[in-house]
Amino acid sequence: MGDRLPPEVLADLVDLLAGCRAFEGVPRQQLRGAARGIEVGYLAAAEDAPGPLVVMRGALRVLDPAGTVVDVVDEGEYAAPGPSARVEPVTSALVAWLDESAGALAWSAARDPSWRAPATGSTTRLHATPVRAVMSSPVLMVEPSVTCREAAVLMREQRVSSVLVAGRDGPGVLTDRDLRSRLVAEGRPADTVVAEVASYPALVVGAEVTCAEAQLEMLSAGVHHLPVTEGDRVVGMVTSTDLQTLEGRSPLAVRAAVDRAGSVDQVAAAMAELPGSVARMLGDGAGPHEAGRVVATVTDRVQRKLLDLAFDDLGRPEGRFAWLCFGSQARREQTVLTDQDTGLVLPEGADDTQDAAWAAVAAWVTDALERVGYPRCRGGVMASEPLWRHDMAGWHARLDALVRRPTEHHLLESAIVFDARVVTGSVTVADLLGPALAGAVRDATFRGRLARVATTHRPPLGFLRRLTVEHRGEHRGQLDLKKGALLPVADLARLTAVARGGPEVGTDERLVAAAETGAMSRELSGTLRAGYTLALGLRLQRHAELFAAGEPLSNHVDPTELDPWVRAELREYFRAVRVAQEHVASTYLVGMLG
Repeated sequence: MGDRLPPEVLADLVDLLAGCRAFEGVPRQQLRGAARGIEVGYLAAAEDAPGPLVVMRGALRVLDPAGTVVDVVDEGEYAAPGPSARVEPVTSALVAWLDESAGALAWSAARDPSWRAPATGSTTRLHATPVRAVMSSPVLMVEPSVTCREAAVLMREQRVSSVLVAGRDGPGVLTDRDLRSRLVAEGRPADTVVAEVASYPALVVGAEVTCAEAQLEMLSAGVHHLPVTEGDRVVGMVTSTDLQTLEGRSPLAVRAAVDRAGSVDQVAAAMAELPGSVARMLGDGAGPHEAGRVVATVTDRVQRKLLDLAFDDLGRPEGRFAWLCFGSQARREQTVLTDQDTGLVLPEGADDTQDAAWAAVAAWVTDALERVGYPRCRGGVMASEPLWRHDMAGWHARLDALVRRPTEHHLLESAIVFDARVVTGSVTVADLLGPALAGAVRDATFRGRLARVATTHRPPLGFLRRLTVEHRGEHRGQLDLKKGALLPVADLARLTAVARGGPEVGTDERLVAAAETGAMSRELSGTLRAGYTLALGLRLQRHAELFAAGEPLSNHVDPTELDPWVRAELREYFRAVRVAQEHVASTYLVGMLG
């Protein structure tokens, strides 16, 4: 067909390829050669795919040999179906079939989809500095039989805040905080041996680990000192003070201020620093998942501190308990614009008096969280509400009912409770969710209805592959990054985990597991992971920009203000979400559910 093409038709086909994401960056002269080998035809019914293609008009599905939808190709998009694949039209489609040379050009100049840190800021601090550069060395080590008095004298003479304590299975660490809280505060004698007060085993980091990674370890573990190792040898000690000096008002400083707080107002004052601290993290090159983990970890600390303050004010009710979190905090994907999603596991067999006492604590903490900056959940997902406060038997009965009677309301609650984590307390998530997950694996009806939920939130991508925005209201012309870009994939990832009874909670962990277990192709899993990271990064960066400008935080963004490559990556990501949703709908026969 090539040499017989009229010049105007050839020019149109070159424009078609130039406007296709797969051929972005390919010189126009090469596209002209590729266009000469194009065969154009209508696709009115399913047929074998002869090779790569670009949809000129309409849309089509790509099916694998088993008839499963593996791709949805819209107008202006490229696809390269496998040798045994078939294509079928969604609507009657006009297709440009490409030859082998044209297919070889596809994606040859494309950029990898990933999060790119903003251009502002510096990477010479936490994210570019190895722990070796700030650690103290050499490190003092004492035998377990040394008394606390002797260790304290040694620490004072050497002007250090910690010493290592030798141990059979690795060293422990004794800090000045340990001496205050575990020795003096408990009225123990000064000749108590350090082995009874030190923390075993010590959490350690490698000498070449960045200070940012060490900071995250400290935040997650709630410690202020990390021995630094090189191979099997301890070569130094890094402290939270070392990292705060390097970073200024870092999340570690926020956490330290929360830990020192003696009132709700002091916790609120400490948390006022968090948005700026996260903004600096992003400016210094932190990844979105790292920032999300930091925010969730700080929120955990806030909730533990407020529980302690509530116990000081009201007294600690009797019995073993657990404080739960749900949603983005549980998945460790939290941003600074977030509300409360909490629950409470009561002591087993709690009577009315105990329930009332714990209800008072939950109400106190809920009120305090609101004062600190965490709005109440509009859906009532808070430990202060009776529906989210049970003993373990009560939780198991409630979760069993969600699985056995998957009404629309129960499915919404299932999407919440299957993203759960224990913030503090005496139970594990496996204790809480284990029976319900086992029931979900056995119950095809529940899995099918959960699959329908996972296909409900469609990505904001129009028929012509344009990003769709809101058309009215205060967010007119903007898209919601949380609802449009993050929620659909969180739903899909949750489905893959629940369907096999998997223990993963984080979206990225779940997508990795989905690829490893064959629930999703590795290519699709990788695209969804990269897109989710990009969208989470955009949301965090949007919050940082609004905070710096002194404006109210929002999840909405005007796509015309994004860089062209970002818009292109979002379109590819949303297309992959649609493919994943089509696959789920086909696998679980969603359209046939009553």
